[in-house]
Amino acid sequence: MTWSLAVNLITNVLLLAGAAGWVIYQVRADRLAINRRVLANLIDGSAMDGVLIARRRGYLVLKSVTRLDPGSEPTPVDGEVLVDKDRVDFLQVLGPG
Repeated sequence: MTWSLAVNLITNVLLLAGAAGWVIYQVRADRLAINRRVLANLIDGSAMDGVLIARRRGYLVLKSVTRLDPGSEPTPVDGEVLVDKDRVDFLQVLGPG
């Protein structure tokens, strides 16, 4: 085995290990708050309090949702709610679902 072949092999192994680590990290991060109660603070100043049941493409899927608008009473929302991720300012994990 030549020196350049050994360096190339080691480089490829390190790149594959790094890519696998990144995928595992991303999958873990995406599942971090699943089935937990969250408060999705939206960019318009309102918020959605509910249980995060899934992340689908560009959306968060919440159930048992209460809409919170500044200056108004909390409003329960029926069914599941899709929240566009681009409208979410930040997400707070509140506790178990």
